[in-house]
Amino acid sequence: MNYLDCYIRVSTKEQAEDGNSLNNQIRIGKSVAKKLKLKFRLRNEGARSSTIHYREVFEELKDEIKQGNVTHVWCLDRSRMFRDMIDSMMFRKEYLEACKVHLYEGEYAKEVQFRDENEMLTYDILSRLQQYENKVRSERSQRGKIDKLKQAIATNKSVYLGGTATFGYVNENKQWNINKDEEKWVKWIFNAYDTGKSTVEIKNELDKQGVKTRRTKSGLWNLGTLQKMLRNKTYTGIHSVYVKKIDKEYSFKVPKIITVSQYNRVQKLLDARLKNASNTKKHFSLLDEIFFCECGVAMGSNHQNYKKNGFNISQKKYFCRSHEYHWKSKTENNCTNKRALVMEETDKVILASVKKIVSNSNLMKEKTKKAVLDEKNKVESDYLNEREKIENKIQRIQKQIDSIENNIVDLELEKGLGKRDASIVDKVISRYEQELEHQHNEYKSSESELDALDSNLVWVDWVSKFSDDLETTTRTKENKQEFLRGLVDRVIVHSELGLDRNEKEVQVGHSFDIKFKMPIVNDKLIYNDEENKTKGYEVKKGKKVLKLGLVAEATQKRGRKSSKKKAGEGA
Repeated sequence: MNYLDCYIRVSTKEQAEDGNSLNNQIRIGKSVAKKLKLKFRLRNEGARSSTIHYREVFEELKDEIKQGNVTHVWCLDRSRMFRDMIDSMMFRKEYLEACKVHLYEGEYAKEVQFRDENEMLTYDILSRLQQYENKVRSERSQRGKIDKLKQAIATNKSVYLGGTATFGYVNENKQWNINKDEEKWVKWIFNAYDTGKSTVEIKNELDKQGVKTRRTKSGLWNLGTLQKMLRNKTYTGIHSVYVKKIDKEYSFKVPKIITVSQYNRVQKLLDARLKNASNTKKHFSLLDEIFFCECGVAMGSNHQNYKKNGFNISQKKYFCRSHEYHWKSKTENNCTNKRALVMEETDKVILASVKKIVSNSNLMKEKTKKAVLDEKNKVESDYLNEREKIENKIQRIQKQIDSIENNIVDLELEKGLGKRDASIVDKVISRYEQELEHQHNEYKSSESELDALDSNLVWVDWVSKFSDDLETTTRTKENKQEFLRGLVDRVIVHSELGLDRNEKEVQVGHSFDIKFKMPIVNDKLIYNDEENKTKGYEVKKGKKVLKLGLVAEATQKRGRKSSKKKAGEGA
């Protein structure tokens, strides 16, 4: 029995996943095969644009025509198969005529005939007409989409434009609405990542809980999908649609699931982990991210294990990376921090110094810490209320920014088309750009306010964790690092210079400036009445910077090795 090879295709993933276009083509193809008394054979291209994508299934179909395995072909309309008139003509000449293949079109299985020049010309003209109709249809669809977007912005409505609904949302009456069952999982995903879980851990938990995915055939979650969700700003209440044809983005409000503040925190975590993933360093360094040279460059770290003169040498050090950057850019390096630091000794000095300041700080005394912890619920409550106000403000600013940018684009288009006087348009655009700059500054200012609020809550959480015995809560290297990062903004390492035996100025060692996030260096407790201390007290703030002079043991001696063992005695 001969086969009817039914070629089906749609242009977008949304049509493939949400619409019934592919299923509809399959249904019609089966009906046509039955009518022609041929066996239905599916050639499903899925969602592939005819203009920009390589169509693998179509190329396979052409190969099998050449091999003689295909004699009857059907498509709903030839625009599904051909990019343009030339494509259609070449297929007619090289495949349909040369291989004597029958081509059927449409619901009624009309066979395309090539019995004379008139029929071939009709075929070519119809192909060109279908190409033109597709273009007109596409432009009409784009105009309709743009009109809906403008209307959504003007009326402050969350218009739904089709396609697969973003996880957490549902299309109701062509409006964005929250899917309650999925909303709780969106919040859980962001909370989990915000509190330290990896995307792998999140995926595993979602799979264990049987949370349904939108697209995967296996029903299991995809790490790429989770990454996209965590980067999706729509969850903060602002959805953006990019219209490629006019190179313009439209934004409008949708129901909010997560806060702008949490979204920003998650972006920082994602960026940090992406940076770490691209970093080739495979060892742990206590002072990572807070250790800087006086020249402004972050200090690097290095772990080396090698053999020398029969000994196993282990060397761990910190060093200024400026010489690497200047070597790559072939520029002069003026940093005087030429000598490396012994990592173990440096870590020991910095950690001990910070612990000493914390132990002696009146701000950190038990009574004060207890007061801070007692206020925790109040701090969190105030934080949530204030955050809501700022986030609503950010949404209003974002909407204003989008509106201004859209107006500028519209004016530029009108000027380019000659619909408006160029000099007048330029003046209007200039005023818009000034307002746009103001709104961007307002947006940055509001985000800074959110960061400050987050820092306040993070500080309270830090106090909660490290308020007990510091030695107990800083036993592991990870806890030590968390302890330092919660309290110290950065540590600046300075080069200390002196004269060598030849009276030449050289670096003799290092000193450190430890910059705290809170003014706890030499803070004081002042009682209201020295004789009667029950009348209360106040804490006078100290300084934020602790200066450590020359720390000789931290500087790596020339030729010094951190540890060595005879080879064969163990590393």
